[in-house]
Amino acid sequence: MQYLLVVLDGAPDRPNPILNGKTPLEYAKMKNLNRLAKNGLSGEMYSVGKGIAPESDAAVFSILGYNVKKYTGRGPLESLGAGIKINGNALALRTNFATIDSKRHIIDRRAGRNVTAKEAKRLEKEINTIKLNTSNIYFKFKATVGHRGVVAFYPKKGIKLSANISNGDVAYVKKGSISIALTKKEASTALLPKIKPLDNSKSASFTAHMLNDFIDKIIDKLAESRVNKERRKKGLPEANALLLRDAGIGLPKVEPINKKFGIKFAFITEMPVETGIAKLLGMKKINLKIKEKEKNKVEEYKAIAEVVRRNASSCDFMYVHIKGPDEPGHDGDAIEKARRLSAIDSGFFANIASVLDNVVMCVTADHATPCTLKAHSADPIPVAFYCKNSIKKDNMPLDEKIDGKGSLGIFTGTMLIPKLIAFGNKCIKQKEQP
Repeated sequence: MQYLLVVLDGAPDRPNPILNGKTPLEYAKMKNLNRLAKNGLSGEMYSVGKGIAPESDAAVFSILGYNVKKYTGRGPLESLGAGIKINGNALALRTNFATIDSKRHIIDRRAGRNVTAKEAKRLEKEINTIKLNTSNIYFKFKATVGHRGVVAFYPKKGIKLSANISNGDVAYVKKGSISIALTKKEASTALLPKIKPLDNSKSASFTAHMLNDFIDKIIDKLAESRVNKERRKKGLPEANALLLRDAGIGLPKVEPINKKFGIKFAFITEMPVETGIAKLLGMKKINLKIKEKEKNKVEEYKAIAEVVRRNASSCDFMYVHIKGPDEPGHDGDAIEKARRLSAIDSGFFANIASVLDNVVMCVTADHATPCTLKAHSADPIPVAFYCKNSIKKDNMPLDEKIDGKGSLGIFTGTMLIPKLIAFGNKCIKQKEQP
């Protein structure tokens, strides 16, 4: 392995009064990461572009060097990552199990964020028994991680579906092939939204109508689910609705990443959308098995470091995506976010030193998830490059105070890997000098 890219999902934040005016990155105990960051170069990045609060999918697509204008949407990539076949005519969407009341007000977009894998699979089985109002289309729903899932619709020959439809989710608004995160204030309506066509085509109107009918049928089906009857008895939020978003048709045509950069790429990630993107780009998958309810986060992140160490010789470039900080950001829990970051430092960064002697590392994030917003933001993302042979050192920790002061400057996500490789080449020349 020559290069290691570590993406801390949603790690950047804003000053928080609960943390004495610090951000979670500043407040957390990050001595191992910051020791590396201070001995390297720093900068700031807009993963997709300035002023855009991206979802993780578009951000990662851009960070790995690809233009989001060629993107077909999160739905197809997340489906690919979940093992659902996506052909050129299939319409795919990302889903959330959610909790609604009798008037369809959204109580919780994630059904308490405590849907177990066993519950999700039982709900999946029930949803897949639903019959659409047309025999010309069949669908497949799959639960993935926690409250998350994907659904794909396959039309018969002669039937055309459209991805140019609005999201059935109050937290994200569709903008072309990607979705933009809304703040909690912007997403003020708590009513389950109807999906609407975004153009005047018959296919968009038909698709929106079909999906709204599908959502109605799901609500009826889940109202009678034994899973929800059991959750009611336990005092847990019901998973009695499904939010649909990020519609896309087919997969984007891209140059394989190994060919694009001339080196072999591999990836480690827990989440289906990042898995789907990596599969699309032709990256080698490195399996990561983490228990669903791993209580000891330090041990969880230590296990990821061990997988990195074991597989370091299998590729030239390893991409590691760590979900940890994003979830407490969405929950508005700054203390828990700082705890997760501290656990990543003592679990992951404290245990990868043995592979860094001859490796160029970048640590960054895909987007910011400020606890005060409980949503993604358009804030710039701190970036740190490290290699043992770097002569120049910015002496800056990895946090939001980098503020464009580092040697790497301010750049967009598509420039990250070219900058990292250029930095690596300089390190190699410095090492070879007598």
